[in-house]
Amino acid sequence: MGALFITYALMLGAWLWSGLLMTLAPRRCGNFVHETFFIFPAVGPRDWGKKLFLRLFGLGLLWFAARMAPRMLDLYRSLS
Repeated sequence: MGALFITYALMLGAWLWSGLLMTLAPRRCGNFVHETFFIFPAVGPRDWGKKLFLRLFGLGLLWFAARMAPRMLDLYRSLS
C-alpha cells in the first residue's frame, strides 16, 4: 500500500511543478511544449493571449493539486 501513496505523491508533485511552471513562466513552458511535442505554437514576448491561456491552465493544475492533497492525506492516515 505504500507504493500507492508514493505513486500519488509523485503525481501530485508533477501537477504542482507543471502548474507553477505554467503560472510563473508561461513563455518558457509554452516554448518547451512547442519544441518537444509540436502541439502548441511558439510563444513570443508579446503573445499575451498564449501566456494568459498557459497561466489559466497552470492555475487549473494547481487547483486540481490542491483538491487532491487532502485526499492523499486521508490515504496516508488510513495506511498508517
